[in-house]
Amino acid sequence: MKKLLLIAVAIGLSFPLLAQTNFRSLSFSEAMDAARQEKKLVFIDFYTDWCGPCKKMARETFPQKNVGNFMNQNFVCLKLNAEKEGKELAARYAVKAYPTFIILDSDGKVRSELKGAMDGDAFIAKLKAGLDPEQTPERMAERYQAGERTPELVNNYALHMMEQRKEKEGFEIVNNYFESLSEAERLKEVNAFLFTRYTLNIDDAKARFMVAHRDEFDAAVKEEIAERVARLYRAKLIMYFSGYQLRSNLYKEEEYQTLKNEICSLGLDKEYKYAPMFRLIEGRLICNDEAYVDMCVKEYDGLEEADRSLLIMNLTRLIQTDDVAILKRMSEFIRNHLREMVPSCISVASRALEDIESRMNKK
Repeated sequence: MKKLLLIAVAIGLSFPLLAQTNFRSLSFSEAMDAARQEKKLVFIDFYTDWCGPCKKMARETFPQKNVGNFMNQNFVCLKLNAEKEGKELAARYAVKAYPTFIILDSDGKVRSELKGAMDGDAFIAKLKAGLDPEQTPERMAERYQAGERTPELVNNYALHMMEQRKEKEGFEIVNNYFESLSEAERLKEVNAFLFTRYTLNIDDAKARFMVAHRDEFDAAVKEEIAERVARLYRAKLIMYFSGYQLRSNLYKEEEYQTLKNEICSLGLDKEYKYAPMFRLIEGRLICNDEAYVDMCVKEYDGLEEADRSLLIMNLTRLIQTDDVAILKRMSEFIRNHLREMVPSCISVASRALEDIESRMNKK
């Protein structure tokens, strides 16, 4: 019995490895031969050693079971460093951003191209769309101009526009579709992409609908909608918390109070530590610089971790002074907490610290 259990554990531990994307150690010509023999396409992941999104794909997406199953079934997969062994091929296929994923037929002709990191489900969806003749940019444009307005087409065509840096056209496609829907249609699962992918501002008409009808959405997407609402409110509040609204002369007390009241009326302050953010936003309006440093020190531990980093990274925007004593306290505050920050925020905080201490040394 014990032996059977050990075998079962061994199989369970090894299964995820078998399901991972199989990047083969083949030359380009060998990959082409293998693709012809296996009746598959060739998938090339062009990466670099310094590319963060490339590492994210390698660490999080390619090892996923569903991704590995799809990739191994349909492609002969290669992973090439675009600055080393893959440099010649990267130049041939005009690869200039990383990661870039290129799908080739067995004659070396490009069938599809993707760029950037994404989660497993989105990655598979993009791969499938790229290989579907009905999802080519030209065919999507034809279908859209002919009047087709299925959720799938609107989503994929708008996303294509965004990827081509035609944001205005992409949002026009989305917003026109949203306006064409009845209230009941907007609440359906198939149209949730309008809110979860293309609603970026809490003042957007789609966001206002989402807030007003948050409890009426299809059960399959209700939780995702609620999370989106919460993120949008926090994003808007950060504009005040970071000092952006104040320093850009965009601060309006009535608008801030409306935002605060909505956050509280929706109960979002029960799920997230908004109270110290409110106090710091309001304190900046009435406190002098010295008192505001005291407030930052006092409120720091009560903030969510992400907001602690935001406070430190924006300290020089929130406190604009040449007073050496205050600059010294700002420096001490940042240094006391620098080691607690995540690596992605440390560089920004370090630049703020450098600016503060350079001004101190000039005095």
